Amino acid sequence: MSILDGARFPSNVHKIFFIGVAKSPQIIFQANMNGETMRLQKFLAHCGICSRRKAEELIAAMCVTINGKIAPIGASVNIERDIVKMDGKKISAGKASAQERMPLVLMLNKPSGYVCSHYDRFNEKTIFDLIPAPYRQDRLLFCGRLDKATTGLMLLSNDGEFVQKISHPSASIKKHYEVVISRPLSDEVRAKFSQGISDRGELIKFDKMFPMGQGRLKNMVFEVVLSQGRKNEIHRMFEHFGYFVERLCRSRVGGLHLRGLSIGMCKRLSDKEIELLFK
Repeated sequence: MSILDGARFPSNVHKIFFIGVAKSPQIIFQANMNGETMRLQKFLAHCGICSRRKAEELIAAMCVTINGKIAPIGASVNIERDIVKMDGKKISAGKASAQERMPLVLMLNKPSGYVCSHYDRFNEKTIFDLIPAPYRQDRLLFCGRLDKATTGLMLLSNDGEFVQKISHPSASIKKHYEVVISRPLSDEVRAKFSQGISDRGELIKFDKMFPMGQGRLKNMVFEVVLSQGRKNEIHRMFEHFGYFVERLCRSRVGGLHLRGLSIGMCKRLSDKEIELLFK
């Protein structure tokens, strides 16, 4: 028989949890139910803290409190009144208000020489230096890292769940790259690209590869299409056959093209543009 059987608790207690084998219930968290509520993991994702899955891990690790009490799995929060903290730092509930819960999604044309990091003590320039001032107050996450020398289309958002959806390999969102290599690629080697390679225990294989170069750049410029998202896979593929990537630019994600956005510039995507990512 459960120790909960027949138990009577005050009606205003939203969640009751037992710690160890305590003989009486200990109230860990009581939500303020007067107002709009949201599941805690969804709240954290909408504030751009992390994905819902990661939020559940943080809650389980007792890193999150609501109104000074440890937040249990499955808790809900009043987005207007409850005070949510992670590791003692307050998370702004204002960012999850009814109007602002729509994800902010930015498209950036990344220049060479910028790193994908909020802070890097070895590099003076990060991609967040390029974000317009009105958006810098949002906790932005990037969807898919580009290395320091790579240029092109980057997506940033304050919605952790959206970032996870775009970035995870299971989404199979195709990314298009323009690649310039060090010398002309022979037809014999190009034929081997369709088979893929095994490198560091991973299968590296392009979805598609099209020649783009003409004249002296013939067989040196290609469009490469990827969906699996292995680290540095374009470099690894070419280097496996003795070729080196001299320039690399991400030009398209899903149905969203970079064209029209100048290097170093950033724009907020409309709902229709966000839909193009999944086409």
